[in-house]
Amino acid sequence: MDTPKIRQIFLHGPLGKRQLREVLSSQLSALLIQPEPIWLVSPWVSDFLLLDNRAGQWNALNPDWTGRKILFSELLAELVNQGCNFNLVTRDLPENKEFIVSFKEKLSAGAKYKIIFAPEVHSKGFLTSKFFFEGSMNFTFSGAYRNDELVKLKVDNDAISEALIEFKERYNVSDDWEEDL
Repeated sequence: MDTPKIRQIFLHGPLGKRQLREVLSSQLSALLIQPEPIWLVSPWVSDFLLLDNRAGQWNALNPDWTGRKILFSELLAELVNQGCNFNLVTRDLPENKEFIVSFKEKLSAGAKYKIIFAPEVHSKGFLTSKFFFEGSMNFTFSGAYRNDELVKLKVDNDAISEALIEFKERYNVSDDWEEDL
């Protein structure tokens, strides 16, 4: 039997919201073990609690996380600090800039990231070469905890490749990380 290549998560109740955080945190945590380029495309972006490490099950990923919950910006910054090149596409809005400042404060010297402000962006997705989260959810507190959303986790190589080509072409991003970031 083939492994399903799409998982739908309906965020209209506590179970769906928990599933989103568990699936997203698991996928992102795997990137700490094997870093690779990341795309986050979201018109609005803000911090939210993502990883629950109060029981210490994620201590091996970062001992500084012992006994506490981890914010989305902390996990993203750790990914970039561990070697993931990061592209963020969002709108030039005060609330997004607040998230960006918080994210940048957590980065080490030499971290490779690009922030692209696109006033017309309405697409939403989190993309790597292994998975593509896409759907109606902005990567915000309201998206993860309040709103009635639908997201899909795709592990289909064709869907991933198509999204990567689209993002690179649409936002004019190359793989050249020597640019002034």
